[in-house]
Amino acid sequence: MGDSTAASAHGIENMMLRLHQTCMDHIKRATGEAEPEINKVLHLEADLTSWLRVLDNYPESQQLRSAHQDFGLAFYAIMSGLYRQAFSSLRSFLEVAAGATYLSALEFKRRQWISGNLDISWSSIISPEEGLYSTSFLMEFCPEAISEQKQMIKSLKGAYRRCSEYIHGNVATSQMLPNDISYRADIVEEWLSIANAVLRSIIHCFMVRYYVDFGEPQRRIVEASLEDHLSSFPSVRKLLGLPLEEGNVTA
Repeated sequence: MGDSTAASAHGIENMMLRLHQTCMDHIKRATGEAEPEINKVLHLEADLTSWLRVLDNYPESQQLRSAHQDFGLAFYAIMSGLYRQAFSSLRSFLEVAAGATYLSALEFKRRQWISGNLDISWSSIISPEEGLYSTSFLMEFCPEAISEQKQMIKSLKGAYRRCSEYIHGNVATSQMLPNDISYRADIVEEWLSIANAVLRSIIHCFMVRYYVDFGEPQRRIVEASLEDHLSSFPSVRKLLGLPLEEGNVTA
Protein backbone atom coordinates (compact mmCIF):
# COMPACT_ATOMS: atom_id res chain seq x y z
CA MET A 1 0.00 0.00 0.00
CA GLY A 2 1.54 3.30 -1.08
CA ASP A 3 2.10 6.40 1.03
CA SER A 4 -0.70 8.28 -0.71
CA THR A 5 -3.21 5.60 0.30
CA ALA A 6 -1.95 5.61 3.86
CA ALA A 7 -2.18 9.39 3.99
CA SER A 8 -5.73 9.22 2.62
CA ALA A 9 -6.71 6.61 5.21
CA HIS A 10 -5.18 8.74 7.96
CA GLY A 11 -7.13 11.74 6.74
CA ILE A 12 -10.37 9.75 6.74
CA GLU A 13 -9.66 8.60 10.30
CA ASN A 14 -9.25 12.18 11.49
CA MET A 15 -12.40 13.26 9.66
CA MET A 16 -14.41 10.40 11.20
CA LEU A 17 -13.09 11.24 14.67
CA ARG A 18 -14.11 14.88 14.25
CA LEU A 19 -17.54 13.74 13.10
CA HIS A 20 -17.75 11.43 16.11
CA GLN A 21 -16.93 14.32 18.44
CA THR A 22 -19.62 16.46 16.81
CA CYS A 23 -22.15 13.67 17.41
CA MET A 24 -20.98 13.35 21.01
CA ASP A 25 -21.55 17.07 21.54
CA HIS A 26 -25.04 16.71 20.08
CA ILE A 27 -25.81 13.77 22.39
CA LYS A 28 -24.80 15.80 25.44
CA ARG A 29 -27.00 18.72 24.45
CA ALA A 30 -29.99 16.60 23.44
CA THR A 31 -29.97 14.54 26.63
CA GLY A 32 -29.60 17.68 28.69
CA GLU A 33 -32.38 19.71 27.07
CA ALA A 34 -34.94 16.99 26.27
CA GLU A 35 -34.57 14.74 29.31
CA PRO A 36 -38.28 14.53 30.29
CA GLU A 37 -39.38 13.60 26.76
CA ILE A 38 -36.49 11.14 26.39
CA ASN A 39 -37.47 9.44 29.64
CA LYS A 40 -41.06 9.00 28.42
CA VAL A 41 -39.84 7.33 25.24
CA LEU A 42 -37.43 5.09 27.15
CA HIS A 43 -40.25 4.06 29.51
CA LEU A 44 -42.36 3.06 26.52
CA GLU A 45 -39.46 1.23 24.91
CA ALA A 46 -38.86 -0.73 28.12
CA ASP A 47 -42.52 -1.76 28.17
CA LEU A 48 -42.31 -2.76 24.51
CA THR A 49 -39.41 -5.01 25.48
CA SER A 50 -41.69 -6.75 27.99
CA TRP A 51 -44.07 -7.62 25.16
CA LEU A 52 -41.19 -8.89 23.03
CA ARG A 53 -40.09 -11.22 25.82
CA VAL A 54 -43.59 -12.69 26.00
CA LEU A 55 -43.64 -13.07 22.21
CA ASP A 56 -40.17 -14.59 22.02
CA ASN A 57 -41.41 -18.07 21.06
CA TYR A 58 -43.84 -16.85 18.40
CA PRO A 59 -42.90 -17.48 14.74
CA GLU A 60 -42.70 -13.74 14.00
CA SER A 61 -40.44 -12.95 16.96
CA GLN A 62 -37.34 -12.61 14.77
CA GLN A 63 -39.00 -9.89 12.69
CA LEU A 64 -40.19 -8.12 15.83
CA ARG A 65 -36.67 -8.21 17.29
CA SER A 66 -35.30 -6.84 14.02
CA ALA A 67 -37.84 -4.01 14.18
CA HIS A 68 -36.75 -3.33 17.76
CA GLN A 69 -33.16 -2.96 16.54
CA ASP A 70 -34.38 -0.41 14.02
CA PHE A 71 -35.88 1.58 16.87
CA GLY A 72 -32.53 1.47 18.69
CA LEU A 73 -30.80 2.81 15.58
CA ALA A 74 -33.44 5.53 15.25
CA PHE A 75 -32.91 6.61 18.85
CA TYR A 76 -29.14 6.67 18.42
CA ALA A 77 -29.49 8.71 15.24
CA ILE A 78 -31.76 11.38 16.73
CA MET A 79 -29.53 11.73 19.79
CA SER A 80 -26.49 12.07 17.51
CA GLY A 81 -28.00 14.68 15.19
CA LEU A 82 -28.50 12.33 12.23
CA TYR A 83 -32.03 13.54 11.70
CA ARG A 84 -33.04 12.06 8.36
CA GLN A 85 -31.66 8.67 9.38
CA ALA A 86 -33.58 8.91 12.67
CA PHE A 87 -36.91 9.29 10.89
CA SER A 88 -36.03 6.60 8.36
CA SER A 89 -35.26 4.00 11.03
CA LEU A 90 -38.31 5.00 13.05
CA ARG A 91 -40.52 4.42 10.02
CA SER A 92 -38.84 1.06 9.43
CA PHE A 93 -39.59 0.06 13.02
CA LEU A 94 -43.23 1.05 12.61
CA GLU A 95 -43.63 -0.72 9.29
CA VAL A 96 -41.94 -4.00 10.27
CA ALA A 97 -43.47 -4.23 13.76
CA ALA A 98 -47.01 -3.54 12.50
CA GLY A 99 -46.47 -5.75 9.44
CA ALA A 100 -45.19 -8.72 11.44
CA THR A 101 -48.09 -8.36 13.87
CA TYR A 102 -50.60 -8.27 11.02
CA LEU A 103 -49.07 -11.22 9.16
CA SER A 104 -48.89 -13.31 12.34
CA ALA A 105 -52.57 -14.03 11.70
CA LEU A 106 -51.89 -14.96 8.05
CA GLU A 107 -49.36 -17.77 8.25
CA PHE A 108 -49.10 -18.49 4.52
CA LYS A 109 -48.47 -14.83 3.67
CA ARG A 110 -46.08 -14.50 6.63
CA ARG A 111 -43.99 -17.38 5.27
CA GLN A 112 -44.02 -15.83 1.80
CA TRP A 113 -42.87 -12.54 3.31
CA ILE A 114 -40.00 -14.24 5.16
CA SER A 115 -38.92 -16.17 2.05
CA GLY A 116 -38.96 -13.00 -0.06
CA ASN A 117 -41.88 -14.08 -2.23
CA LEU A 118 -44.26 -11.43 -0.94
CA ASP A 119 -43.85 -7.70 -0.40
CA ILE A 120 -46.17 -6.43 2.29
CA SER A 121 -47.39 -2.91 1.63
CA TRP A 122 -48.15 -0.31 4.27
CA SER A 123 -51.55 0.28 2.71
CA SER A 124 -52.50 -3.37 3.22
CA ILE A 125 -51.40 -3.30 6.88
CA ILE A 126 -53.65 -0.35 7.70
CA SER A 127 -56.45 -1.18 5.26
CA PRO A 128 -59.82 -0.60 6.97
CA GLU A 129 -61.24 -3.48 4.90
CA GLU A 130 -58.60 -6.19 5.40
CA GLY A 131 -55.80 -4.85 7.60
CA LEU A 132 -54.79 -5.01 11.22
CA TYR A 133 -57.61 -2.66 12.23
CA SER A 134 -60.26 -3.95 9.85
CA THR A 135 -63.59 -4.83 11.43
CA SER A 136 -63.17 -8.50 10.54
CA PHE A 137 -59.70 -8.67 12.15
CA LEU A 138 -60.87 -6.93 15.30
CA MET A 139 -63.97 -9.10 15.59
CA GLU A 140 -61.78 -12.20 15.77
CA PHE A 141 -58.95 -10.93 17.97
CA CYS A 142 -60.13 -7.91 19.97
CA PRO A 143 -63.77 -6.86 19.53
CA GLU A 144 -63.30 -4.54 22.50
CA ALA A 145 -61.24 -2.26 20.22
CA ILE A 146 -63.71 -1.85 17.36
CA SER A 147 -64.66 1.65 18.53
CA GLU A 148 -60.96 2.60 18.29
CA GLN A 149 -60.54 1.46 14.70
CA LYS A 150 -60.57 4.87 12.98
CA GLN A 151 -58.49 6.47 15.73
CA MET A 152 -55.70 3.90 15.45
CA ILE A 153 -55.61 3.90 11.64
CA LYS A 154 -55.35 7.70 11.76
CA SER A 155 -52.52 7.53 14.30
CA LEU A 156 -50.55 4.95 12.29
CA LYS A 157 -51.06 6.85 9.03
CA GLY A 158 -50.02 10.16 10.59
CA ALA A 159 -46.77 8.83 12.06
CA TYR A 160 -45.84 7.01 8.86
CA ARG A 161 -46.58 10.05 6.69
CA ARG A 162 -44.58 12.44 8.86
CA CYS A 163 -41.55 10.16 8.90
CA SER A 164 -41.82 9.80 5.12
CA GLU A 165 -41.76 13.57 4.68
CA TYR A 166 -38.35 13.71 6.35
CA ILE A 167 -37.06 10.73 4.36
CA HIS A 168 -38.16 11.71 0.87
CA GLY A 169 -37.15 15.35 0.89
CA ASN A 170 -40.47 17.10 1.32
CA VAL A 171 -39.70 20.76 0.62
CA ALA A 172 -40.90 22.06 3.99
CA THR A 173 -39.07 19.42 6.02
CA SER A 174 -35.94 19.63 3.89
CA GLN A 175 -35.71 23.32 4.70
CA MET A 176 -35.86 22.46 8.39
CA LEU A 177 -32.94 20.02 8.28
CA PRO A 178 -29.50 21.55 8.94
CA ASN A 179 -26.74 21.06 6.39
CA ASP A 180 -24.38 19.83 9.08
CA ILE A 181 -24.71 18.07 12.44
CA SER A 182 -26.05 20.86 14.58
CA TYR A 183 -28.63 20.77 17.35
CA ARG A 184 -32.20 21.60 16.41
CA ALA A 185 -34.47 21.42 19.43
CA ASP A 186 -37.65 21.52 17.33
CA ILE A 187 -36.62 18.48 15.26
CA VAL A 188 -35.51 16.48 18.31
CA GLU A 189 -38.78 17.32 20.05
CA GLU A 190 -40.84 16.30 17.02
CA TRP A 191 -39.01 12.98 16.68
CA LEU A 192 -39.55 12.22 20.37
CA SER A 193 -43.24 13.09 20.02
CA ILE A 194 -43.65 10.83 16.99
CA ALA A 195 -41.64 8.04 18.64
CA ASN A 196 -43.93 8.28 21.66
CA ALA A 197 -46.99 7.92 19.45
CA VAL A 198 -45.42 5.08 17.43
CA LEU A 199 -44.48 3.05 20.50
CA ARG A 200 -47.94 3.49 22.00
CA SER A 201 -49.50 2.46 18.69
CA ILE A 202 -47.37 -0.68 18.42
CA ILE A 203 -48.22 -1.69 21.99
CA HIS A 204 -51.88 -1.22 21.05
CA CYS A 205 -51.31 -3.39 17.95
CA PHE A 206 -49.78 -6.08 20.15
CA MET A 207 -52.75 -5.93 22.50
CA VAL A 208 -55.24 -6.20 19.62
CA ARG A 209 -53.51 -9.22 18.12
CA TYR A 210 -52.08 -11.17 21.05
CA TYR A 211 -53.80 -10.39 24.35
CA VAL A 212 -56.68 -12.77 23.66
CA ASP A 213 -54.22 -15.68 23.30
CA PHE A 214 -52.16 -14.96 26.42
CA GLY A 215 -52.48 -16.99 29.57
CA GLU A 216 -52.57 -15.34 32.96
CA PRO A 217 -48.75 -15.31 33.45
CA GLN A 218 -48.21 -13.54 30.11
CA ARG A 219 -50.98 -11.07 30.78
CA ARG A 220 -49.48 -10.10 34.12
CA ILE A 221 -46.21 -9.21 32.36
CA VAL A 222 -47.79 -6.82 29.86
CA GLU A 223 -50.75 -5.38 31.76
CA ALA A 224 -48.67 -2.69 33.45
CA SER A 225 -47.71 -1.29 30.04
CA LEU A 226 -51.37 -1.11 29.02
CA GLU A 227 -52.43 0.61 32.22
CA ASP A 228 -49.49 3.03 32.18
CA HIS A 229 -49.78 4.15 28.56
CA LEU A 230 -53.17 3.20 27.13
CA SER A 231 -55.62 3.37 30.02
CA SER A 232 -57.63 6.07 28.23
CA PHE A 233 -58.72 3.47 25.67
CA PRO A 234 -62.06 1.76 26.42
CA SER A 235 -60.66 -1.54 25.12
CA VAL A 236 -57.84 -1.48 27.66
CA ARG A 237 -60.17 -0.61 30.51
CA LYS A 238 -62.49 -3.47 29.52
CA LEU A 239 -59.67 -6.00 29.17
CA LEU A 240 -58.08 -5.00 32.48
CA GLY A 241 -61.39 -4.75 34.32
CA LEU A 242 -60.98 -1.01 35.01
CA PRO A 243 -63.98 1.30 35.35
CA LEU A 244 -64.90 2.94 32.06
CA GLU A 245 -64.26 6.66 31.70
CA GLU A 246 -65.89 9.17 29.42
CA GLY A 247 -63.83 11.43 27.18
CA ASN A 248 -61.70 11.39 24.10
CA VAL A 249 -59.17 8.68 23.38
CA THR A 250 -55.72 9.76 22.24
CA ALA A 251 -53.10 7.62 20.53
